[in-house]
Amino acid sequence: MKTPRIDLRRRLAALAIDPYLVLGLLFCLFAVLPLAGPQYFFDAHDARNTVFFLTEFDAALRDGVLYPGWATDQALGYGYPTFVLIPPLAYYVAEGFHLLGATKVAAVKWTFALATIGAGLAMYFYARQVMGRRRGFLAAILYVYIPYHLVDVYVRAALAEYCAFVWMPLALLAFHRLVQRPSARRIGLAALTLGALWLTHNPTGLTFTLLLAAYVLYRLLADPLRWLQRLRRAGAALAGALLGLGIAAALLLPNILERSYINQEQWVRAGYDYALHFLQAAHLFSPAWGYAPGTPGTEGVMSFQLGAVALILAAVASLAALRRQARPGQERGMILFFAVASLLVILFMLPISAPLWEQLPIAALLQFPWRLLALTSVTLSILAGFSVGKLAPPATSLHAPTLILALVAVLASYPYTLPQYTPTPASAEGPLLSIEFELEYEDMRGMTAWTEVMPPDSPLVAQYLAGDPLVTAEALAPGASVEMIRAGGASDELWVRSESGTTLRFYTYYFPGWRVYVDGERLPQEALRPDPPYGLLTVEIPPGEHHVLLRWGDTPLRLGAKAITLASLLLALALVVSPYLSRLALLGRRP
Repeated sequence: MKTPRIDLRRRLAALAIDPYLVLGLLFCLFAVLPLAGPQYFFDAHDARNTVFFLTEFDAALRDGVLYPGWATDQALGYGYPTFVLIPPLAYYVAEGFHLLGATKVAAVKWTFALATIGAGLAMYFYARQVMGRRRGFLAAILYVYIPYHLVDVYVRAALAEYCAFVWMPLALLAFHRLVQRPSARRIGLAALTLGALWLTHNPTGLTFTLLLAAYVLYRLLADPLRWLQRLRRAGAALAGALLGLGIAAALLLPNILERSYINQEQWVRAGYDYALHFLQAAHLFSPAWGYAPGTPGTEGVMSFQLGAVALILAAVASLAALRRQARPGQERGMILFFAVASLLVILFMLPISAPLWEQLPIAALLQFPWRLLALTSVTLSILAGFSVGKLAPPATSLHAPTLILALVAVLASYPYTLPQYTPTPASAEGPLLSIEFELEYEDMRGMTAWTEVMPPDSPLVAQYLAGDPLVTAEALAPGASVEMIRAGGASDELWVRSESGTTLRFYTYYFPGWRVYVDGERLPQEALRPDPPYGLLTVEIPPGEHHVLLRWGDTPLRLGAKAITLASLLLALALVVSPYLSRLALLGRRP
């Protein structure tokens, strides 16, 4: 039997430490230093939402719901189907830190820090694949320090969107490799990255998937292939995309088919109308840095700049690609692709694109055209990486000009890593934070489709403010009484006593998926009804003393969507690990 030949040089090279990877990690640390202290920035746009979302997520998990759907304390305690509609992945990560002992505020900060380092690594791995180590390092540093990336954490505190920055370069890398050389394992990896992106932030998932599709199409047309080969690779990419969407089915199908169960108008009108949030060209270049939310052009509002360093280096790379034919054709094509993509994305943020937005029925749900700055953060960082010369292998020594450019990028954006610290309120770790927020911002009280008017108050508010145990239902018949057993994150349990029967009204919005059990027997779904004007869940209870349980559950659609997600996830994982299992099986058969 022949002994396999071992290429010792290749093995040693594989074990060698990548100095650009190590240096990139060190550079990323400067972006997360403001998260290291005990303070937080509760006045950031989504800072309080992020923390009390974690409170609601944690409460549902502890009440036995592995994939939370209902946020029980929102809407002044009437609850809201928050996690039916928003992606959960970032909150699973934060919950992991919380279960390890971190406070909820600290868990959110740890998740931000992990996402910062993850974004830098993700961009480095993609950019190293397509342009080499030196340029990959520069692209990664620009990606971490590009202004909108820092806006997302220190001005907006938008946890889910910020975590999406990790998955965009990884999806590019996975699909790049898949189109380059299709295999079952690469289909699985591509599906996992795209599915994770959608399960992290669906607006970014939607917009980035369009960019990713264009990138795959470019790669298919750019490579010198026969049409049969192109079709085979296109089929592999399509399989990876469809499997990725299957992984996200638990989120996507309810979003598409159950969104009519909420009052959508409140999230797309008034200040959320996308028509108010187009950018002017000047906004893209203004160095002004504000912290207030609001419409573009308002004094003190958040920055919408593209980033001077990234923009200049991207322009240098683009002009060089146009003027110098000496660049390899494939590299020149990559530069031109990302340059054109950047320009198109920028145009979609300007008022000139308004007619196109009007033709897109889903555009209103994106709310803010400037959210597309997340895409320009990707495209401009990659373009900027191409501005320096290619690193000839196997040189691993650090290149001084590249390090200087990276340092300039860090120093140019470092002033933007300064959040507006605020005292941490006593309510930060509990549901009272949600109540205080909605008392201050009335337009943030969610309504379902059965809510006729926005609730000005609820019987639960006084209980929250007093710190009393919650009584989450009332018996409407004279002389009837309610005795609470417990109020959980996804269920309420109580005793109801009445002589002649009573109508029981829960201080909970009616919504498909709720189940009511009386003495252990589930009531038929038609027995549950919304009570106007707020659409509170109401049932009839027979005379006597009865144990009543209100429990959150899945509709057939949600249950089917979760089954698709589970099956798709298992299939993708099987595709990823199957080559390794095959190798182990072969090794086991050798004498």
